[in-house]
Amino acid sequence: MTPLDEFDLAASTVRALVSAVRADQWALPTACADWDVRAVINHLAHGNAKVAFWAGTGPPAPDGDYLGSAPVEAFAASVTAARAVLAAPGLFSRQVTTPLGEVPGVFLVHMRVNEYLAHGWDIADATGRPTDLAPELAARALEQWRSRFAATPRQPGGPFGPELPPPRDATAADELAAFLGRKAVNG
Repeated sequence: MTPLDEFDLAASTVRALVSAVRADQWALPTACADWDVRAVINHLAHGNAKVAFWAGTGPPAPDGDYLGSAPVEAFAASVTAARAVLAAPGLFSRQVTTPLGEVPGVFLVHMRVNEYLAHGWDIADATGRPTDLAPELAARALEQWRSRFAATPRQPGGPFGPELPPPRDATAADELAAFLGRKAVNG
């Protein structure tokens, strides 16, 4: 599976979750304590907007509302825009600047896949959907998160809480969520 195939699988998984959010679910709490379902999806759309800046092909993406009055359509458009940047010839082989420093451009794909899986889990959990998201991708994402953050102390108020034990019948995505300090709000 190529990096863009992985992006497509993770993105389509999250797009399906976003498309299934009912009108009464946008304000539900998520495992991200300060964010409801809409805020998590907006965070993903904002991250998609940042891809062009990190790739050096667009302006910075300021904080704000990236979903507007048609959140499902706006999220889908943000995925399409991010994919177009990621599919640009030569991106994978050149260096780009991210919040994690200088990295090969292909790393931008891994960043999006990992974000989609982590926050896709948040959306699925909050809205009562199955959390068994893209099992092979989730297992690889967990390996990547572990190699990147396993020894890093997690600061209070940071993006990730202390690692939690996964449930007994955990899926790969559940294990990823537990590693990132996520506790289910819907079950």
